[in-house]
Amino acid sequence: MANSRRVLLTGFEPFGGHERNISADVVHSLQGMMSLANPWGGETVVVEIETDVLSVDEAGSKKTAERVEKGASWDAILHLGLCEQCDVPRLERLARDAIDMRIPDNSGRSIKGGVVDGTGHCGAWVDPSSWPSSFFPSAYTVSNDAGAYLCNETYHRTMKALLGQEHTSSFPSPCLFLHLPGSQKMALHEAVSFVSQCLAFLMFPAPSDTIDVVAGYLPNAAGHYLVSQRPAGDVDEGLWEFPGGKCESGERWSSGIERELLEELDVAVVAHQPLGTWLRQRGDFWFAIHLIRCETSASDDSINLSAHDAWQRLDPDSPPQLSWAGRDGEMNEFVLDVF
Repeated sequence: MANSRRVLLTGFEPFGGHERNISADVVHSLQGMMSLANPWGGETVVVEIETDVLSVDEAGSKKTAERVEKGASWDAILHLGLCEQCDVPRLERLARDAIDMRIPDNSGRSIKGGVVDGTGHCGAWVDPSSWPSSFFPSAYTVSNDAGAYLCNETYHRTMKALLGQEHTSSFPSPCLFLHLPGSQKMALHEAVSFVSQCLAFLMFPAPSDTIDVVAGYLPNAAGHYLVSQRPAGDVDEGLWEFPGGKCESGERWSSGIERELLEELDVAVVAHQPLGTWLRQRGDFWFAIHLIRCETSASDDSINLSAHDAWQRLDPDSPPQLSWAGRDGEMNEFVLDVF
């Protein structure tokens, strides 16, 4: 159909002595056209689901990324994988730049203490922590650690390829990784229902259109990161936040955070990649706050505030108790967990 949306749904072949992989079974069950209702209420869309079962090796981890780099595009990508130790599904908001295999992959490749590409962690630009659990057929968790095996490697490569792709909005189409428990803990029909609901949320990741806001995670060489205090007279007066601001119309996330930190701190930075996203409602508007890892060669002495009353660097080993604006406290907990 001309007005339908297209998504890519991938799973993995069996590995590690398993005869089956629930992620592949779900993929085989969902190929084709289906209708997905907006979970927040409203319209239903027809979605064409393209499926792919990836090999559990380096070629499999690169396959989707290479397709993106060659120009393939979808309205969303959902990668599925098996989590042998999981009791419930686990939505992954972060792919770590790490490969540390507990068993060889299906090609015999075995990497200990390695990296995916050496550029750092990369996080989703949707917020699964905001999706009401009551919409799903089973309990689930949201994780900051997709592991260090093929699932994580695939997720990292795909997100990096999407971020490098040309896109007219501030961020590319959404991509997420979902770990499913084994079939002994979750029946196939329940897994199919859970995945279908994830696809619906990827089509409608927030209750309404969101305003993209970029916030900078700006650590120094010691790992101490910068936060700033909202000025007097502001709705969040006196509260602390990761500095940044709204993306302008058609402005890419990387240009947005580089511009915002130059305007707010008088510091030139280089944007690396998103680390995660948090939805926030203020009045009638919904904001998607995207935390972006940044780097600068400027010294702290050159910081000149234009939009805040104060700034400080936080030591992750002994963080102070601060009053945070919006969901920045959750973002801070994320930083402490990840770094």
